[in-house]
Amino acid sequence: MKKKIYYTLVILVLIYGGFSLYYRPYTIADNKMQLEESVVKIINRPVVITDKVEIKQELNLHNKKFVLFSYGNKLANVELIKGINKKYKIEGVELNDNYFQDDIRTTSDGKYLILVGKNYNSKIAYVRVLLDSNEYKINIPQQEYFITYCKVPMETERTFIGVGNLKIYNSQDVDITEEMNKILFK
Repeated sequence: MKKKIYYTLVILVLIYGGFSLYYRPYTIADNKMQLEESVVKIINRPVVITDKVEIKQELNLHNKKFVLFSYGNKLANVELIKGINKKYKIEGVELNDNYFQDDIRTTSDGKYLILVGKNYNSKIAYVRVLLDSNEYKINIPQQEYFITYCKVPMETERTFIGVGNLKIYNSQDVDITEEMNKILFK
């Protein structure tokens, strides 16, 4: 009888320990202020870059959250993953000097091409992307900052859009790639 109680206690402690280890990194609630504080902490490692970030756009896509934020006069984005406790942990942060960023990301529902950035003077209506011999047309929201996406096949091997494989168009279907490249990609 004592052995049963002992083994039961050991099993309960192991289960509790397992849950604790799983839940520990998933601490970010679906709360803008807490998210901003968490982003500031992570981007200031190992060198302090900023004491404040401003969230511009958020996209919830299945088990992931993609967030576009600014710090100073720069744009950056962060990818978070949702745990079974409905809280998030940061999977990665991209800091660069561009106003337009692209990535292929995997969620619980498949792969997606994610575009984030600034729609300078709302000139961009859509982009055409060539990715692994498939062409995608992605509408860009007519607002200052955006996060948009389209589903791509799971077999997609590339994780970014290569040079020359992205064309930017205005609302009159005119290719404005060269003009926008000077502004969006510093």
